[in-house]
Amino acid sequence: MLIVNLAQKQKEIVELLEANGYKFVKKQALKHYFEVPEGADMNEEAQKVKALIKGSEWGQVLFFNVIVA
Repeated sequence: MLIVNLAQKQKEIVELLEANGYKFVKKQALKHYFEVPEGADMNEEAQKVKALIKGSEWGQVLFFNVIVA
């Protein structure tokens, strides 16, 4: 499970990650929980999620973090 903490562009982040194979599970305050593909390396997936967000047109100006849970 990955947790993405962010305050802005929440809907866009969920759509971006779901389009790239991550399954949105739930939202709890600023924490967005995502399932990763089975058997994947969690730390590698966290890096991929960070790269996806930063690679978006608005991602470089967002304050966010990705946590492996």
